[in-house]
Amino acid sequence: MVETKGETLPAKAGERSLEVVRDLTTQFATFYFGEHFFGLPIEDVIEINRALDITPVPLAPEYVAGVVNLRGQILTAVHLGKRIGLHVEDGKPLEKLNNLIMGDREEPISLLVEQIGDVMAVGIDQIEAPPDLIHGVDKHFVKNVCKLPEKLLIILNTDNLQAPPKDKS
Repeated sequence: MVETKGETLPAKAGERSLEVVRDLTTQFATFYFGEHFFGLPIEDVIEINRALDITPVPLAPEYVAGVVNLRGQILTAVHLGKRIGLHVEDGKPLEKLNNLIMGDREEPISLLVEQIGDVMAVGIDQIEAPPDLIHGVDKHFVKNVCKLPEKLLIILNTDNLQAPPKDKS
């Protein structure tokens, strides 16, 4: 139904409003690390930068590549492969990785990824719970998956990516 000036008019048969389509899909910023195809909800992505200088931080966890200066704001640079448990062997040097700035605007982080993909709209009915085993990825960091025709989109859990690691004692 369409409302205009207090009246309710029937919508044309076969037409979907943009609002309905928006409610049936969700958008993801996509990127690659190794053979894996990942996505983050678009609302969790602030911006994407090709190369930012990374300053190493002594005694930081292995997955912390260092810090970057983004227009005067110092951000932690997190190496995606090391953070989520991918086996990383002499991959791209840090300066060749792309910076995907994510999280909240008060304390964003720079997620270092190999290759940036596209923004992709996915039907909410295509999004599934992750399987018990995703080869090479710690399931703790996987929120959902989406089976695409030629690959699997692994939707990462942004809260777990930003949280400090749990104590394994």
